[in-house]
Amino acid sequence: MTVSSTSSTTSSGTTTVNPFAGSTTSTSGGAPITFSGVISGLNTQSIIAALMAAYKQPQTNITNQISQINSNISNYETIQSQLSSLQAAADAINQTYLWDATSASSSNSSVATATSTSGAPTGTLSFSVNQLAQGAVEMSNSSVGSTSSIVATAPLLIATGASNLGFASLTAGTGLAIGSHSIDVTSALSGASVTGTSGSSSTTITTGSNDTVTANVNGTAQTFTIAAGTYSESQLASALASASGGLLNVSAAQNGGLAVSTTQLGSSSSLQITGGNALSSLGLTAAASAVNGTAGSITVDGTVNTVNNVAAGSSVTLNSGTGGTIATTVGTTGFSTGSFTANYLNIGGGTLSDLVSSINGAGIGISASAVNLGTNSYVLELASTSTGTASQITLDNSALSSSLGGMKQVVAGQDAQIQIGGSSGYTVNSATNAVTGVMQGVTLNLVSAQAAGSTPVSVSITPNATAMASSVSNLVSAANTALSTINKLAGYNSSTSTAGPLMADPNMTTLTQAILQTVASATGPAGAYNSAAVGLSLTKTGTITFDQNTFISAYNANPSAVASIFSQGGNFQSSSATYNGAVSLVYGADATVPGTYAVNISQSATQAKDAGNVISTGTITSAENLTITSGTASASYSATAGESLSAIATGLNSALSAQGIGVNASVVTNGSGSQLVLNSGAYGSAASFSVTSSAVGAGQTGLASVANTPSTFSGLDVAGTINGVTATGSGQILTAPATDPTLAGMALSVTASGITSSTNIGSFSYTPGIAGGMAYTGNLGSNAVNGMTTTTIASLNSQVGALQFQYSSYTPMINAEQQLLTQEFSNMEVQLGTLQNQTQWLTSAIAKLP
Repeated sequence: MTVSSTSSTTSSGTTTVNPFAGSTTSTSGGAPITFSGVISGLNTQSIIAALMAAYKQPQTNITNQISQINSNISNYETIQSQLSSLQAAADAINQTYLWDATSASSSNSSVATATSTSGAPTGTLSFSVNQLAQGAVEMSNSSVGSTSSIVATAPLLIATGASNLGFASLTAGTGLAIGSHSIDVTSALSGASVTGTSGSSSTTITTGSNDTVTANVNGTAQTFTIAAGTYSESQLASALASASGGLLNVSAAQNGGLAVSTTQLGSSSSLQITGGNALSSLGLTAAASAVNGTAGSITVDGTVNTVNNVAAGSSVTLNSGTGGTIATTVGTTGFSTGSFTANYLNIGGGTLSDLVSSINGAGIGISASAVNLGTNSYVLELASTSTGTASQITLDNSALSSSLGGMKQVVAGQDAQIQIGGSSGYTVNSATNAVTGVMQGVTLNLVSAQAAGSTPVSVSITPNATAMASSVSNLVSAANTALSTINKLAGYNSSTSTAGPLMADPNMTTLTQAILQTVASATGPAGAYNSAAVGLSLTKTGTITFDQNTFISAYNANPSAVASIFSQGGNFQSSSATYNGAVSLVYGADATVPGTYAVNISQSATQAKDAGNVISTGTITSAENLTITSGTASASYSATAGESLSAIATGLNSALSAQGIGVNASVVTNGSGSQLVLNSGAYGSAASFSVTSSAVGAGQTGLASVANTPSTFSGLDVAGTINGVTATGSGQILTAPATDPTLAGMALSVTASGITSSTNIGSFSYTPGIAGGMAYTGNLGSNAVNGMTTTTIASLNSQVGALQFQYSSYTPMINAEQQLLTQEFSNMEVQLGTLQNQTQWLTSAIAKLP
């Protein structure tokens, strides 16, 4: 076979030179066959590989460098992750409010238990459980033979919560659409009413001694004589109602006194208690003037219906905005404000099965069942899926056939009721057995009702030292993990005499020292506690230990002092006594640098204020309707001619409080007269309200400048600088820019008042505390933008990129060298082949010589 530098054709195929292997490859329709040193017998492939290994050494060196750098990147990423975890553990307790963890315990868990949230006030609440909340249940009076029996002859109107608002019945009128109908009582229909002070649990009425009450009822003078006897509070209410001959409704109010109201409902009803010898025994007082009832306003599917001057038990018809009407019977005390939904259900074929399916499929908070009482005997049961008095079921019985015999209540929906302080205390009702609002952040979970005279249950709310110890333990664990990793990767192992791969990085030393120094130098305000006092100490190996028992003892002794050593804080040094206590810390970011910063204020925050006219007599001359609006809420008060500004302020405050509007009315008196003033509770531009008045000018309140047109009033936001950096004001909060490298969004509360020009009010010294210091260090090392590990990793990745570029630049030269060596060895084989052919020819020619 002849070998050439390119190719030659033989009878068995084609032979080509492989420029990368330093050998020849024969292809003959199957797998390639490689020959090395076909003529010379040398292993040219190995020779070329050996020569190339030396030529590739620069790339090998670069590969090793990249591998080492990538290993270091991985090490830095581990440290970065652990510093981020340290920051998160510190953030969990670096604010003062995060130290408000509480726990709740009960003296009798079979009666009630409790849970509390952070910030719940500590203390003990004693109460009796009078009754548990339960849902209403109704059942048909008669049974039918099967679930296929016809029990309904028309669509059924049904609701929960109607009777709780005074709707004693519901009947569908002509044209009422199938579906749900919203009913909203926006203004209560009520009689004139008065409520007495808390009375006695037992009152004795004696003929001629304390048995009479005189009153003007609906403009007519009346005298009521109570029958002699000894009464409980509820019995006394019934006795007075009976003595009134149906003119009055009387019940026991939640404060323990008597609630007295007229049975005539609406704005024409009036009531004035004028005297009698029983007032002291009843807890009632004589009034200088009469009070009036109110007209009701009921919106049905968007249509407003006014109901006024009707008697309890009257039937009224309400128009629906979707067509048709709903008739209802007015309850004993009228209509209360609130909302419910009445559902007009299509009951299909009217069978018991159809009725059950229709109610259950409507999802209206009522569960229907066909209860089998025995062979061929089924009754309809309706059960509210919620509890409380609002779970009472009201339905149109006229839609049901006589076969069911109507519906009867077998379980009344009722609220849970507790009595604070035991049997003689105030009662609190709740629609569910989870009672909230009695103590801020505390839920009382009622388990069972108590018999009269039982020992009250006590719920104690205490600081949760164990929970806080767990949070501190998490912080210490995260710190030790980071310290251990940094020591391993950037420290020196004396036992093995080896240095960690990151030992040359001074940032690692900085981070280690910062973590340890945070613990070593920590003290609370005025040196109240140091690290050791709360269970923290340093070891000679550079780790942190935590004694949980020491911490718990300190925390139980003084929770606020322990919290202060861990959480952010600071001190304000005022420039004059005028500004003492005027600045406090609201927030310090993890990147906020500890230090002392000047506070300069150019504008104090103010409340929104509306000052009315100064009236020498202190009374208005004409009737005036006032409406105060804040956001979406409005409160109104109708002042009468000759009414004093003080009475108007009282009426306004009552209306404002009822609507949850944070505005207060007061009267300011000076030498010229009196002035009605409205002030927002909050500060700043967001503390805005508007006032609309029906009458303006001399002799009126002067709270609005144009009749029936709103006048708007707003406060001012605080303005100034922190550390010379312009900050943003919101109410009394002054916040530095988050982009400032030193302050990093630090926010201060500034209560200094009366400042209208640039004033240096002092300096604030920010201290992050142990947790805040740990968060600062964690952020310093792991911040995603400029953290120490972040910038180092970015630099190393840049080095890897440069090395990869160098690596790639060597590749063309290496490939060219390999091709050259392959070609040279191939040429050598060709030359040897030629010499071999010549030798064979010469040998043959010589052999032929004579």
